[in-house]
This record gives sequence, C-alpha cells and structure tokens, in this order.
Amino acid sequence: MSQQLEANIVLERAKTLVDQLVQVIPQLNELKSLSEEARKQIEEQITSYALSLRTTKLKPEELANFFKKPYTLLPAPKKQDSWYLIVPRFVDAQFGWLEKQDIGYNVFLVNRYVEWLGGLPEEIKKQLGWKTPLHLELSGETLSGSPEALKDAWNKYRPFLRHQDEKGISINPKRAFELIAALIKDGILPFTPRSVLQEDLHPPIIDFELRPYQEEAWLKFLQYSNIGVFYPASVGKTFLGLYAMASLKGPHLVVVPTRILQEQWEERVEAHTQLKLGTDVVVSTYQSALKKTGEWSLMIVDEAHHLPANEFAKLALIKRKYTLGLTASPQREDGREEYIFSLTGYPVGLGWQHFRDLGVIASPVLNVWIVKNFEAKIGLLKSLIGRDKKTIIFADSIEIGRTVAARFNAPHVHGETKTDRLKTIAEAKVSVVSRVGDEGVSLPDVEMVIEIDWLYGSRRQELQRFTRTLHSKMAQPEYHILMTLEEYLHDRKRLFSIMDKGFKVEIHREGVSEETISKRLVQPSYPVQKINAPKPDREPSQPGSAPSNIAGVLELPGVKRILAQLGKGQQRFYSLLLQNDGQYFRISQMPLLLGYTSVVSFRVSVNPYELVQKGYIEQKKVDGELSYRTNLRSKM
Repeated sequence: MSQQLEANIVLERAKTLVDQLVQVIPQLNELKSLSEEARKQIEEQITSYALSLRTTKLKPEELANFFKKPYTLLPAPKKQDSWYLIVPRFVDAQFGWLEKQDIGYNVFLVNRYVEWLGGLPEEIKKQLGWKTPLHLELSGETLSGSPEALKDAWNKYRPFLRHQDEKGISINPKRAFELIAALIKDGILPFTPRSVLQEDLHPPIIDFELRPYQEEAWLKFLQYSNIGVFYPASVGKTFLGLYAMASLKGPHLVVVPTRILQEQWEERVEAHTQLKLGTDVVVSTYQSALKKTGEWSLMIVDEAHHLPANEFAKLALIKRKYTLGLTASPQREDGREEYIFSLTGYPVGLGWQHFRDLGVIASPVLNVWIVKNFEAKIGLLKSLIGRDKKTIIFADSIEIGRTVAARFNAPHVHGETKTDRLKTIAEAKVSVVSRVGDEGVSLPDVEMVIEIDWLYGSRRQELQRFTRTLHSKMAQPEYHILMTLEEYLHDRKRLFSIMDKGFKVEIHREGVSEETISKRLVQPSYPVQKINAPKPDREPSQPGSAPSNIAGVLELPGVKRILAQLGKGQQRFYSLLLQNDGQYFRISQMPLLLGYTSVVSFRVSVNPYELVQKGYIEQKKVDGELSYRTNLRSKM
C-alpha cells in the first residue's frame, strides 16, 4: 500500500472520529456543563483519534484539565476591555461576535456590550475579571457620583468637562455624546433613571398585546425615558414602538434608513393604531429627518446601528422628550459600538438563545452553495426558483439585479424605485431586491431568500438579510447564498454572524470538488479585491454602508477617460468585465448577462472588437468560443 493511500485512510478515519465527537457533545449553556457520560465518550474518541494518527504525544491525564476549562481567553490587541474567547469547534456554544475560525477552533470577541445584552455565561464573566467600573450618573449637564469616582472622572475625562463643585462636575454640553461614549467604552452606564411623566401618558388604543419581554422593555422605558432595545429580528421591536407611540401624547417622529422601512412603518401605524400619519406620527428617512424642525414627544430610531455614522449622529440633536432606539445588530465593522448605546439610552437586550427557548424565533439553516462561476450561479438560481416558492433574491448591484430580473421576468426593487417598494415585493412571487431591502423588511409569506451578490465580508449585512426568514410565518423558510470559490475564500467571514447566533450553516458544492476547496483553504491566501457592479445601489437615504470597490476603480483617471469615450452599451460591457476582473466571459453569455436578445444584437450594439483593438479588454478563445476579459489588477 502506498504512503499516499495509507495517509488517505488515516485522514478518513480521523474525519469519522471527529464526526462522532460532534454527535456526543450536548448543547451547552455553560462551557463547563459537560455530563460525565459525555466526558467519558469524548475521552475515548480523542484517544482513538490520537492512536489513528500513530502519535504517542497524547496525555490522557491532561484531558481532565481540558474538561475543567475547554476554552481559553486572550486579550484582544488594541481593543479596550475586549477578549478573544477561543473554543473548540466541537463545543456547540456561541458567545459574543465570531471573529475568526479555522478547522479546529472558533474565536469569539467578547466585551462589555455582550455582557449587557445577556450573551455571556457567569463562568466566563468570572474568568474575565473585569474591574468594577466607576459609579457615575449623568443628569442634564451634571456628572455625579462618589468623591473618589468624581476625582477619577475629572482626571480621565477632562476634555469633556468644564468645572467641578460640591454638586458634581459640570460637563461641556456640546461634547455630551462623546463623554457618554467614552464612559460606555470604560464599562460605565451613566444613564440616570428619569421617569416618563404621568401627564404624557394615556391608555393606548391598539389591536395587539405586548409579550412579557416587550413589557419588560416598556417598564425600562418608563423608568429611564431613553432606551435602546437590542432584541433579535422578528420578535416584535416594531410593535413595542407602536405601543409606545399609542401610549404617549404626540407628536412622534420615527426615523428609518430606507423608504421601504418608511412604507412598512406607515402601513403598521395605520393597521394597528388609531394614530394619524402626518399629525400624530411622522415617519421619515434619516436624511429627511435632519431637515425637520420643531419638538417631538417620542423619537424612535429604527436600525439604530447606523447612528454612529458621522452624518447621522446629528439625529441625536433633534429636540424630543423621549428616545427609543431599535436594532437587532448592535455591532459595527468600524468598532464604534459605544456610540450606538450613547445615542439611544439604557441598553435592553436578551440573548438569542433566550428567544429560541421561548419558541419565539425559529432555527432556519443557512445553505452556502459554492459554484464555479457566475454562469453556474444563474443555473443554480434557476433550479431553486423552479421550486415555485415565494422568493426574494438579494443582489447588491443594479447591473446584476437588472440582469437577473430580466432573465426571470421578476420585478427589480432598488434605490431608483421611487414608490410602492414594499407592495411590489409583497405582491410578486419572485422579486429581485438590492440592499435597500436589507433591513427591517417583514414579509410573513416569504418562503425562500437567495443571495447572489453582497457587500464583501459584511457580517452585519449577512445577519440582516438572513433574519428576513425569521419574519416568515411559513413552516420551513429557506435561505441560500450562492458563492463562487473566490467569493467563498474572501467573503466567508460574513457567515460568522449567523454562526455566532447559533444558526446552522451547511456547505454544498456544485461543480467544485472538496479537494479543491480544501487546498485553497490551507494555502496562503492573498487578498483579492472583489470589484462590485458598475453602479452600486445605495440610495441617498441609506446610511452606514461602505462604498463599493468598483466605485474607487471608476474614479481612477485612466478608467474615467475610457468610460467617457464609450457609448452606453460599451460602458455596461466594460463594467461587467471589471466586476469580474481577470475572468474570461464567453460571447454566448453576453445576451443573458447584459439583457440582449441574441449574440448578434450584442455584437451590433457593443462592438467588442473595437475595445480589443484599443487595448481596453483582452480576447481569446476559451473552449473554442470567443471570450473577453479585463486584466486591470495585473496592470495595477
């Protein structure tokens, strides 16, 4: 038997044993809570695994120590009061934000925010050994606390403060939110209980009742007047907002990031309350709200994780008595989470597992399909749509979205769709939606969501899109993301946000061998920028998204000169090739991808040979068929 075959047998044996490990690990609420029976089985499996690899390095006596603490904690560099919690992947536990992953371990980022929102077990809190934060309260423009706490605060937060006297420390009101953010970053919740005035309350006229956890949030609101609610998607944050508006004298302002959400809020206000739009309640996009004047009773900030964006932090300056911030994803790729809390108020949250235990949220599976190329995506998409289910297809770029919509005769909802966006999606069997539908859209009859184009490795976007399935009332809603191998290698961290909430991720291969994937995963990987479609769909009112890389490429002087010389058809063709720079596209693909009726009409409209002669694109035969590509990356 050759050494290679023997190695293969050993590897297959190891895989089998690891699979068995997964079967004997129970769902863990605490990392130390393994039963004796499970512990014994794991010891046997690990020992058998070591023997299969013919190693003598395994120390069975050390396994007892492993089970006492099957994880380790390391300080996260350059991140204050943040730690990496490293757990073997066969331990089925999710804590904090899944930051990294390899074949053996999950690496979670944990910090104070995770603790506040109910996501850390007591055992981990003890191990972290966080110092007790200063006890400080901010009331109006005065910071109060014990003499020792005020002394430390005066030294540490001096740039935000004015003077100190026997009543406390007077703050600089112009830098109040910066001070609150700094306090929160140090683990201090400076929010002073300030009860909602009884004179502002009246019995709500509504057609629903609050659930117990919504009532808890409402009581916190009555106690503090300004809170942020960070419950998972689909558990009723919007209805908490409706209840608050119906219980308080108006007028009220609801600010949302997109017009789709504006339509949805307006629809629900009319359907579930007797509040009048335009007088009792005004629903506005973020940017429009910044232009509004006057004073409001309650301001609701939906998808409040956008607030730290510089242009939208100004929403905090809108005059109002009370604030209610809502989001299911209080994380940001830029690490400015403290501003989410400082700009909304006292944080109210519960772990996702809590809502699973209540049976409030389901557990859909994220299906990841790894395919050869974009053409294979279209083929798989056709197969999935053929199941005849109500489907939303997410495509970030207008170009790809338009192509897919034309191919499957489906409506395309994007930033340039001015009206009835929600109605269009609700009435269509299959609809293609850009990132304007990422957040908050609640459609109870959706049976399947498919992603074919996205914002790189954005974990927040993946979580927002995936949780559209949680809003579905159908028995088993499906979620699929179709990725080429290159996309999987460079964008797969977006899947971590689903895994760290405890949802199952299943990997499927279509035309790509497991061996190919494994080789690429273990080889050193050099970043390859994914160039998005020529016109990234970002409506003016949608905040917080990073610009598409293609936008930067199009700003290069040489590329701008080329585009200025081209007609519309050539611009679309050239941009499509840039989007997949380095990859050849056969001429037979062009009608489907660019919306032409035939190869002849494509040639007549685009004249690709002219672009080849000018050196803008490259041409060669692939499998006997004329094919084209750009090779901008190598030139750069």
